Amino acid sequence: MQTDPYPVYTFCMFWYKPFLLLLAIVGWAEATESAHKTQGDRSMRAGHYGEAAGHYQRAVDQNEKSAVLYRKLAEAHVKNEALPAAVRAYEQAIALAPSHAKTRTELAILLTRLDRYDDALALLEQTVREQPDRAQAQMVLGLLHAREGRYLDAIAAYQRAIAAVPSYGEAWFNLGEAHIKQNDYAAAEQAFGRAVAADTTSAQFRNGLGRSYYLRRDYEAAVAEFSRAVRLDSLFAQARFNLGNALLRTGQKEEGRRQLALYKRLDEEEERIAILKNTLATHPDDAGTYHDLAVVYGQRGQYREARIRYLQALDRDPAFAPAHHNLGNIHFRRGEMAAAEQRFRRALQADSTYALAHLGLGNIQMLRKEYERAIASFRRGLRYQPDHPKLSRNLAAAEQIAAQVGR
Repeated sequence: MQTDPYPVYTFCMFWYKPFLLLLAIVGWAEATESAHKTQGDRSMRAGHYGEAAGHYQRAVDQNEKSAVLYRKLAEAHVKNEALPAAVRAYEQAIALAPSHAKTRTELAILLTRLDRYDDALALLEQTVREQPDRAQAQMVLGLLHAREGRYLDAIAAYQRAIAAVPSYGEAWFNLGEAHIKQNDYAAAEQAFGRAVAADTTSAQFRNGLGRSYYLRRDYEAAVAEFSRAVRLDSLFAQARFNLGNALLRTGQKEEGRRQLALYKRLDEEEERIAILKNTLATHPDDAGTYHDLAVVYGQRGQYREARIRYLQALDRDPAFAPAHHNLGNIHFRRGEMAAAEQRFRRALQADSTYALAHLGLGNIQMLRKEYERAIASFRRGLRYQPDHPKLSRNLAAAEQIAAQVGR
């Protein structure tokens, strides 16, 4: 009886090709997942949060068992104000990695933003029961206790956070705040002092220490700390208010009134920001709200935050001319003329009658000494907004320079 001399080889060849195909498919999926994750990370750094969420979602579609990818997706949704979607992504991440305390804590913080305090409290209590050395979870648990007036419970939670991480400045600060609620100023100042030692650049920590001094009527010491706070953060409204009152107490009335006037302006801005953020919680796809929020940040000189909010407006409405124009102004201020020109032109593509974009384009052309083109841009702007003073002034300047150059 003749036998096949290569039976094993024949079987191996039959099995080998499908195996290679399977390896190729797996390799392609892993490469695709990695590419989307990398793109998502890049978009997050650039402030394109909606775009980042899209990349992470595609990465998750390639690997539905990755808790890390779901957490990244959740973070992108949070940044993009898509809070219900963020909750779902966090819950999926926790289902895949139940012991990850940081994910649980981040979800608890998000739940407080959605006014789901009982759910947040239950989640944190479960986390610290299972992992009592998780400092951030203990600290946020303390905040929830403090919110409900349970200051002794809050103090205990902050102390557990500090026991886990002795240099935890935020936990020291919140411990000081809880001691103030208990009128224990000596303990408060000790806690605030440890917070300051942990981070000497924190205006909030300095303000807390100053407030304790103020409450026990050491106004000179309070002035010193509040002054440090506003030097560290010139936009810190509450520190301005506290400094103004402390200065009045020390007889420095003129400077005290000046600080209170600054406080009034900053407080109005902060209130406006809070109102707009609350609007986004219920209307996360309203491009106009993102634009209005960006404008407030721009007025405060917080251009990075303004840029991100303009981008979010454009994610919702790519033809929103004012957002393109204002982004162009940010690039112009930073000397990024090519990017600024691109934004001004995008604004005009969306609305050719938008006079301010013609002004911005003309200003760039002036800097490039393209005077005739600048004149044309300013004239086009005046066609749509004849009484705009800056367009009129810049047109007159461009015509004068062009005439001198042409002689």
